[in-house]
Amino acid sequence: MAGEERLVSFYLPAGVTAAIFVLVQVAALLLVPQYEYFGYQAFGPQGKSNPLIPLAYVAFLIVFTAVLLYIFKKGKGNWLRGIFIFIMSFSAIYVLFPVFILILPSYPDFDFYLSVGIMIAIALALWLYPEWYVVDTWGFIMAAGITSIFGISLGILPAFVLLMAMAAYDFVAVYRTKHMLSIAEGAMELNLPIMMMVPRKAGFSNFSSRKPELRGGGGEREALYIGLGDMIIPGVLIVSAFSNLPSAAVIGGLGGDLLVAAGSLIGAFTGFVLLMRLTSRGRPQAGLPLLNTGTILGFIISYLVVFQNLGFGFALHL
Repeated sequence: MAGEERLVSFYLPAGVTAAIFVLVQVAALLLVPQYEYFGYQAFGPQGKSNPLIPLAYVAFLIVFTAVLLYIFKKGKGNWLRGIFIFIMSFSAIYVLFPVFILILPSYPDFDFYLSVGIMIAIALALWLYPEWYVVDTWGFIMAAGITSIFGISLGILPAFVLLMAMAAYDFVAVYRTKHMLSIAEGAMELNLPIMMMVPRKAGFSNFSSRKPELRGGGGEREALYIGLGDMIIPGVLIVSAFSNLPSAAVIGGLGGDLLVAAGSLIGAFTGFVLLMRLTSRGRPQAGLPLLNTGTILGFIISYLVVFQNLGFGFALHL
């Protein structure tokens, strides 16, 4: 009986979370051709070759985190929630418009207004009824879109630097300073759309269920929580491999770019499985050290198998 309860309360939700993680990466890869056609560049032309760009992004993230902590401390959470919802909902136009153009290429005006309509609907849903499935739906859309945009904006070397820097930052923020746990608790309390939730028990609700105290550690929680960053950052290298590596090397009818992207995804999934194993012990874990390490190792192994050199695509944009 205990084994059956464990299957339902942890392994099934963990499997659902793993499926969401993989589907985010697959969706990001599917978005690459359309986003490249529209010339999306998150960091400008320098993002392809300058390894300092991701370090500047991490520095910005540190400052942004400090601002979040200050706002939480001052009790201005609702004000922050409004800004978050506006920014992320406005981003729906940027993320969804190219997709609608692909589906209905003859009606660009309609595609634009459809994007705006969805933006408004999402903003209202997140503000008025931020139930877990509303937050998860929007989180999936944003994670796939941002992963794809960041991936095509960074070359292989900058993507490597981003993953390594973010893994180090996440380790320090969770296990040393522990300020990331404070951010996560504040985000869950305000239902900010920056974390995805998979219920572990029937009847889970953002409004009636007990919020977990992450800094206390231990204890069984009513849902599995994973930050959007854990979905996005590993996928940046996966998408960058697909976007930047040549497809000339073909194995089994598949191009080298797709094969290395697939190998990177397998590595990321391996890291995710290890992360879920640690999470099953009931303590909060830093996701990016395992996820990013798995992704990088998957990239390296698959690149060596496919291209049989030590260049790793670092010089493609230098």
